[in-house]
Amino acid sequence: MTESFGKIHIYTDYMLKHASPEALAPFEGRELIPLPDNEAFLDAIGDIEVLFGFGMDRDHWAEATSLRLIQWMGAGVDALLPAVGLPDSVIVANAKGSHEPQLPEFAIAALFTMNFGFAELAAQQADHVWRIRRSTPLTGKTLCVNGLGTIGQSIARRAIALGMRVVGVRRSGEPVDGVDKVVTPDRRLEVMDGADALVTIAPLTEETRGQIGAAEFAALKPGALFVDVGRGGVTDVDAAVEALQTGQLGAATIDVFETEPLPTDSPYWDVPNLAVTPHTSGWSGDYIDRLFRALHTNLTALERGEMPPTAVDRSRGY
Repeated sequence: MTESFGKIHIYTDYMLKHASPEALAPFEGRELIPLPDNEAFLDAIGDIEVLFGFGMDRDHWAEATSLRLIQWMGAGVDALLPAVGLPDSVIVANAKGSHEPQLPEFAIAALFTMNFGFAELAAQQADHVWRIRRSTPLTGKTLCVNGLGTIGQSIARRAIALGMRVVGVRRSGEPVDGVDKVVTPDRRLEVMDGADALVTIAPLTEETRGQIGAAEFAALKPGALFVDVGRGGVTDVDAAVEALQTGQLGAATIDVFETEPLPTDSPYWDVPNLAVTPHTSGWSGDYIDRLFRALHTNLTALERGEMPPTAVDRSRGY
């Protein structure tokens, strides 16, 4: 039996304010109800059938008695799950694929920026210093991608096109076209061993929390490059800082942290050779529109009696 949903509650109204008319056009005939704050969300929770958003109060799911679909506005759902009290019948869908091509390009750009020392060159320019900096190309170097999902595979394809050798980690361990070696997470040190660069794009789950730490950094080639564009909590940032201080890591770019925004007094801001970026790797100019397209695709599938394409496995956390 198919269903029909005429009302969609959206948390927060930021989503509606920043969506283009083209992105909203497919929802003509449906009522898009903004929930500007948590109080409005809690007032409406018992009547919500379709919820679209991010960051709402997570302690009242047992009251969401009419809920059928949560469309999360990011790929990672660790800020939602485990949703205590949320009925098993509720489908949680993420925004997988909405970060293309922005996030893969960001990861590759970070590798280029670190490899060729653009931060150092910018500092030289600011000081009016003419000093040649010697570097080696990325071509021929080995990149390990930790998390060969949709985005991880896209990063791998771009690195391969640059002439890099790519190895990686995938939960299933299944091969990926063009990737020399793929292993399961418990064997990750095998592919990190001697790698020139490591990019992690893994989701945050109980299994991946702290997955990238001292042992992983020690396995890399001395002076390796590191990029984290996944989720805060997967990387032990203190271990990354120590690896930078010893020279085991030559440079690192970290876009995600467990506490965001990163506090202004955090010591991470001032670590030499560490680029701190504000969880911006996936935020393309049309990101909100992409999210609305994902919502429409998933909602249409649900109304046809099909499983939404980006439904997550709540037991796995992604």
